[in-house]
Amino acid sequence: MNLSKLKQTNIGESNTAGSVTDFRSLENVIVKKYGGTSVGSIERIESLADRLVRDIKGGQKPIVVASAMSGETNRLIGLAEQIDRDYRGPAYDMLIASGEQVSISLLAIALKKRGIKAQPLLAYQLGIRTDSVHAKARIKEIDGDFLLRLVSQGIVPIVAGFQGVDEEDNITTLGRGGSDTTAVALAAAIRQPGRPTSCEIFTDVPAVFTADPRLVPKAREIARISFDEMMEMAALGSKILHIRCVEIGAKYGIRIHVRSTFEEREGTWIVPEGEVLEQALVSSVTHDANTAVFKLFPVPAGPGFLAELFQTLATRGVVVDIITQSEAAEGQRIAFSVTKEDVPLTRQVLKEMIKSSTEVTLIENMAKISVVGVGMRNHPGVAARFFQILARHNIPVHIVTTSEIKISAVIDQNHLSTAATALHSEFSLDKTE
Repeated sequence: MNLSKLKQTNIGESNTAGSVTDFRSLENVIVKKYGGTSVGSIERIESLADRLVRDIKGGQKPIVVASAMSGETNRLIGLAEQIDRDYRGPAYDMLIASGEQVSISLLAIALKKRGIKAQPLLAYQLGIRTDSVHAKARIKEIDGDFLLRLVSQGIVPIVAGFQGVDEEDNITTLGRGGSDTTAVALAAAIRQPGRPTSCEIFTDVPAVFTADPRLVPKAREIARISFDEMMEMAALGSKILHIRCVEIGAKYGIRIHVRSTFEEREGTWIVPEGEVLEQALVSSVTHDANTAVFKLFPVPAGPGFLAELFQTLATRGVVVDIITQSEAAEGQRIAFSVTKEDVPLTRQVLKEMIKSSTEVTLIENMAKISVVGVGMRNHPGVAARFFQILARHNIPVHIVTTSEIKISAVIDQNHLSTAATALHSEFSLDKTE
C-alpha cells in the first residue's frame, strides 16, 4: 500500500463534492477499532454505544471500525470447511465477511437510539480496494475523502473491518486480525501533514504484556514499545495486533494505542523507537502455539524446485516462516513452518506440485517460542542464554531462526509453558510482587 494511493483530503481545499471542508470540524478525529469481544453481545454493543457517546460529548469525532461478534467468524469458517476444508476463493471471502455487516449495523442502531447520527459502511461503499489474494488480501487504496466528509457533517462512520473489494469488485478479506489493519489504514488515509495521527485498538486485554499472562503469570504490562519490536511480536505469534497494521503504522507514522474495551485507562503505545525511553535487552517472550510443520521427502535436488515451490506459496498468500533443507542420495529433504491458518492453502499448493513419489508429512503439535528486544542489537550472548535455558530444561529444538532483534525456536507444544516461564525469568521480565 503506497501513500500516494491513499486518497487524502487536504483541509481547506475543495473536495470531490465541490464543498470546502471546515478546518475546525476536523479537529479531534480519531479512528477507534473494536474487536469481537467488544461487540460480542447486544449488552456489549449497548455499552460500547454509551462509551462512544461519552467520547463524542468530550469533543472527539470518532471513526469506528468493528469486527464481527466474537465467535461469528469461526462459525462461518466452520460452515465452509464442512463442505471443503481447503477452499479459499471468492465465495469463502463473501461468506466470512458477512459477520462484520451484522455488528456494524447493530452498533449504528444503538448510536441512533442515543441521538447520534451514524452510518454503517461496507468496504465497497468506502472504496477499500485490495489485491485479489482471497483470505489474505492486502489493501491498495482507501477513499479518505469520503470518511472526512461524513465526519464534517456530524456523522459517525462505522466501518466493517477485515474486508475489501478487488478490481473486479469481488469481496476480499484481510486474514485473521484484519480489522486492526483496516483501522490503521483508515488512520493513514485521513492523516494530514504536520498533524500527529493515532489509532486506538480496543480489545479484551488492557495492554501489551511481556508475555501471554495466561501462560506466564508473572508477565507485566508494557507502557511503550517500538514499531520494530511489535512487528516481531506480531509475526512470532502475539495475538494482540495484526502484523500488517503495525507495518502500516510504522510506514505512515500512525501511533497505535492498545486499550481495554472494559477499562477507561491508558494501555500500551506502539511508537517510533526514539520515543521508547528504555531499550531493554529483551522486551518480551512471545509464543505461537499455532505452528505447523510440513516435511517433504524426496523432492528434486537443487534450488529450482525450491524457487518454484516457495514462489507459488507466496503467490497464494502463504507466509512461510522457517525453512530447513538437506540433500541425500534419494533426493532433497525439506521442512518448513507455517501457521495453522495457512495449512489449507499450503495443502492446495502441495497437491498441485508434489508427485505421488514424495512423502508429505504434516506435524501440527508444534509451537514457536521467541525472545524479542531492540537491545539485542548491541549486546552479545543472548542466543547463548536462550539455548542454555532450553538445554537446562531438556527441551529439544527442531528449527531455529534469528534476526538482529529476535531469536526463535520451534519446539514441541508440551514444552511451551516451561520454556516461556523460564525464558521470561532469565531475561528479568517477571513483575515484582
